[in-house]
Amino acid sequence: MIYEDIEHNKRNTIFLFIFFAVIITGLGYLIGEIYGNYYAGVIIAFFISLFSIYTSYYHSDKIVLAIIGAEEADRKFYPQLYNSVEGLSLAAGINPPPKVYIIKEETINALATGRDPKHSVIAVTEGALKKLDKFELEGVIAHEMSHIKNYDILVSSIAAVLIGMIVILSDFITRNLFRTRMRSRVRGRAGIFFILFAVIAAIIAPIAARIINFAISRQREYLADANSALLTRYPQGLISALEKIKGEKYNPDEINRGIQHMYFTTPSYLIDNNLFATHPPVEKRIERLKTMLYKVESYGESKEV
Repeated sequence: MIYEDIEHNKRNTIFLFIFFAVIITGLGYLIGEIYGNYYAGVIIAFFISLFSIYTSYYHSDKIVLAIIGAEEADRKFYPQLYNSVEGLSLAAGINPPPKVYIIKEETINALATGRDPKHSVIAVTEGALKKLDKFELEGVIAHEMSHIKNYDILVSSIAAVLIGMIVILSDFITRNLFRTRMRSRVRGRAGIFFILFAVIAAIIAPIAARIINFAISRQREYLADANSALLTRYPQGLISALEKIKGEKYNPDEINRGIQHMYFTTPSYLIDNNLFATHPPVEKRIERLKTMLYKVESYGESKEV
């Protein structure tokens, strides 16, 4: 089942990039039409996309760490944390191990960032270090290690940049549609249809992009939970950590919504009845892990018999 999920996510990722490429090109065409040169619009949109992807690829970890105010962990003060990260990275086949950072927050959380396993970072909140025992913390770290190994960190960073690009281009269209020479070029029914199409595209494009990205993010969270259980060989550790998270009270300003999809979990008020939720409900994650634990235990019993 794990390998099927991986293949499913790979297909979704390819679809995600194709979708974004089409949307950005289409918006570039509309902007070009507004100014009377759709070739220029498409070309400019294409090169802006390349520049943004390049920036996110090489500097996404620094940007994310700066946004959340994380600081590199001192090995002298966090020896157990380093031992857990290094031990799990060895088990996952990640070398060198991710850099370790501390987030100055009292709630239980963590995230991984970077462009690939060799240039990765795991950041853990102070709250997680205080409230989780060794096995629970290893379950959370193993979850983030899965995101690193499966290159989810790269996909998340690039997707965030592309969504931001779509939002910027859409906003540009709606702001400038009636302020340029397009007004003199719009004539008759064809012009009205073009304006209507441009406005609808500018509104729907960023919404559709977020829905698809977040849907894929939710599937990746389930996959990372399952991989965490396999990596630690102790699903109960992650289950227990998620049970503790259910009782956490988050400050509405504590999680930056622009990178919320990169965290281990997000508050329930960002998930419940929210089409744009980046994570599945904690209860569903626990349910899946318990099902996995039951199957493992049943398989073990059948072998003993």
